[in-house]
Amino acid sequence: MSVKYRLLLTMLALIAVVGSVALVHAPPANTPPNIGTPVINFSSPGPSDTVTVSVNVTSARSTVKNVTVTYTIDNWKATNSSIQASYNATTTNATAKIPPLTTGGKVSYYVVAYDLTGLKAVNNNSGAYFSYNVTAPQGPASTTATLTYILVTVAIGAAISVVAIMILKAPMGSTKKGPSS
Repeated sequence: MSVKYRLLLTMLALIAVVGSVALVHAPPANTPPNIGTPVINFSSPGPSDTVTVSVNVTSARSTVKNVTVTYTIDNWKATNSSIQASYNATTTNATAKIPPLTTGGKVSYYVVAYDLTGLKAVNNNSGAYFSYNVTAPQGPASTTATLTYILVTVAIGAAISVVAIMILKAPMGSTKKGPSS
């Protein structure tokens, strides 16, 4: 066998081995995106805080097409909203902003990602959902409302007292008559 022929056979064998190794280690064609565990900015948000959800999203076979964060403020009973996250392909980080919950309470959410082949992934914390609590509002708004109710109640009570005193002080049986004609 000639040197050129052995070299050609060696190259073909090497290409076959390298190709089979690449196929063994390549992810299957139907692998959806991988969604990491989300992190929120404002770990203890107040009623006026917008909460930023950040999550790492990758796709082994394709490019991430979009990422959304779906959230609820009533434990999935009647209301839920989805927010399109901004996605940075270089850092593989997606961020979405959940608006303030001005009344306070619990916000639950999960993350959905699609790749360009149409495969979908959902990270809902194994069905438990991710969540955070928003502190209830305090301060001038609630104090003003309470003070208003107290002042209105006192004013009504004072008006009733004045009318009652006038009725009690009026002489009985006498009526004032105007000049006779």
